[in-house]
Amino acid sequence: MIYKVLRNIKNWYRQCCRMVCCMKNRIPDILLWLNRTKLVIFALLHALWVLLLCHILSDKAYTLGDEEQFVQHLNFVKEYFSPSEDVAPDDLLAVNVAYDKQLIPWADEYGLPAGELAVTNRQKLLQFLQIAKAADNYNYIMLDVSFESGIETPTDSILFATIAEMERVVLPLHHDANIADSILLPKMAYADYSTSVNEGNFVKYPFITDNQSSMAWKMYADKTGADYSKWGLFSFCNGSLCRRCLFLNFIVNPGEGAYTPDGEKLYYNLGADLLSEVDNIDYTDLLRNKIVLIGDLSENDIHDTYVGPMSGAYINYNAYLALINGKHYVNLWSMAILFVIYFLITLFLLKRISFFDYMPLLSRVKSRTWRFVFSWCGFSALLSIVCAMFYFIEGTIYDILLISTYFSIFNSILEFYHSLKTRES
Repeated sequence: MIYKVLRNIKNWYRQCCRMVCCMKNRIPDILLWLNRTKLVIFALLHALWVLLLCHILSDKAYTLGDEEQFVQHLNFVKEYFSPSEDVAPDDLLAVNVAYDKQLIPWADEYGLPAGELAVTNRQKLLQFLQIAKAADNYNYIMLDVSFESGIETPTDSILFATIAEMERVVLPLHHDANIADSILLPKMAYADYSTSVNEGNFVKYPFITDNQSSMAWKMYADKTGADYSKWGLFSFCNGSLCRRCLFLNFIVNPGEGAYTPDGEKLYYNLGADLLSEVDNIDYTDLLRNKIVLIGDLSENDIHDTYVGPMSGAYINYNAYLALINGKHYVNLWSMAILFVIYFLITLFLLKRISFFDYMPLLSRVKSRTWRFVFSWCGFSALLSIVCAMFYFIEGTIYDILLISTYFSIFNSILEFYHSLKTRES
């Protein structure tokens, strides 16, 4: 019995020795596998971080790069192969107040008379709103006319009371302006946009700014009951991940003039087209289920966009259309594609696979500055192709410049690290 036990212990010992010898021979392979696994895990985590950075940049109310010029060229290509039609949507009634003005006394900052100021004719605006209120069959009214304190007319009290009593109406609110009457506050939402050092005109539309709704978002929320919430860096609409800012893809671009090339009317002038024919127009039929867009559509409230000059009212309307079409929701398939691209770029950099290796002239470049510049150009070209793909497929734009710069810096850090290791060895 003791002999059997000793023999089993001896056999077990021999098997352990064989396993140790086998493991010893396999150690280089195991270390290589662990090293590769660490690289893959790091590349996955790094790609996730860059994807988060991309989301943070897209939620900024302005771009830090020069994406406007890039999208301008993309839009030119898109219009060349698939030109958009200048038509007024069937559910839109655009009303221009640019030519309906009245003069009011105006004083300077010291309260001294300074002449007269031309403002939107509030008597005509009141007349049209009373007609709309009586019909009460419109879909929604986006009233892009400012009512600031200090600009007063005899019609104001009844005009403001009429607006306050109406349903489904939104008015613009600006951060640097005081409203004429607090009775209008429940109907108001912000209509501002931000600019950057290199972009002084409209680029991105902010739906939510400091937890304050924009005109487009208020209209969207009123019509659909959409609920906005925020958790840390992330925003949610009805529980789904969304963006607070968007590079608009202008679905409706009225161009210049009140008519299409086919003679179809794009917008109506308030006084000349609507109120002067008050006895000949069936307003009940004209307003039925229409989104009524009221504002200066042709003269003063004009902003530069990548598709050309456009009135602020139409910018707000296009932002609303983007919300209705769900463009503010984060497309998970797009995020998955970006994640794979960022992962592959990171993995190639970690494995020291560079486009310098495939270009004889660039492979001779030793200057870190020039290698940084060339790598930045390479990343920018690659990400520009990706950005163009997303624009043509789903009309989405992602920031390019900072992501390209980030990868160039990351590549430079890796090259510096490997050069130090080479010196030490």
